[in-house]
Amino acid sequence: MHRTIEQSDVTGTVNVSDAGAVADAVCTILGRRYADFAEAPLRRCFADIGDAFFGRFPGYLGCDTPYHDLRHALSTVLLMARMVDGYEIGHEAGLPSLGPEGATLAVLLALFHDVGFLRRDSEAGMHGATLVHEHEQRSIDFARAYFARGPYARMAEHVELIHATNFHQPVAISLAARTAQQLMVGRMLGTVDLVSQIGGRYYLERCRDFLFPEFVLAGLDRQTLPNGETSVLYASAEDLLRKTPDFYEHVAQPRLERDFERCYRYIAPHFGGEDPYTRTMQRNLRFLQGVLRDNDFSRLRRKPLPLIPHAGGTG
Repeated sequence: MHRTIEQSDVTGTVNVSDAGAVADAVCTILGRRYADFAEAPLRRCFADIGDAFFGRFPGYLGCDTPYHDLRHALSTVLLMARMVDGYEIGHEAGLPSLGPEGATLAVLLALFHDVGFLRRDSEAGMHGATLVHEHEQRSIDFARAYFARGPYARMAEHVELIHATNFHQPVAISLAARTAQQLMVGRMLGTVDLVSQIGGRYYLERCRDFLFPEFVLAGLDRQTLPNGETSVLYASAEDLLRKTPDFYEHVAQPRLERDFERCYRYIAPHFGGEDPYTRTMQRNLRFLQGVLRDNDFSRLRRKPLPLIPHAGGTG
């Protein structure tokens, strides 16, 4: 039961460790919304991304980042399809419809947005986590090359929208000089990347067991001061969790509310008025506040397992 829950989306209906299962869900959503939605080429992309993360894509090694893994990619693209559907149901007058073309672009960018953590064959001596500062551009390069040789060649010019997920570049720059439709896709992409993580069922445990080790490998647990001394940012996995509410308040929430203009509001129409993602996100944050208030990290009893065993982690 534990393993089944861990692999399920927030609704408990889709296995987000299975590219085929998520492809089924996404294609069902888009097929119902758009009469002329092209399903077959999108399913091919899901299969190829699954192969890439498991080390079966030519020129690339399997995923060794248990936090930024296939589950994160599939959770993000599932939420994107649901948000696209909700947007088409409930967007305000004057905003553009995405249509099948814009919707397909949105889900493709969500699917490919973190493929840059995968190492090339020539990079076997490094860990994927060390690619954190360049992974957005690597994802863009991968997606551009992949699209250019297939049925989505017309979308290759838009893959720069993946920078909407880049914390180190102002969103205004990432989304500059875009059409209204592309701007909406970019805002949605930045939103689903954050909400799919914070609203995940195992978010707190994945931060403890998977994200912190990735931070250590990437050097994100510390910084070098101008005088050459090292300052520790996160002394332990528990320290990362202690600082998570501050991250949400000062980084994630301003992006969701201001930079991405509350695109999360388009989730609820897909579910008939309910938003299970925001509900789970707030539940996670409330639970964490209780853990921190009592200084009792033993309350986080669940032990997530890496999707790919050799990807590491402590679970």
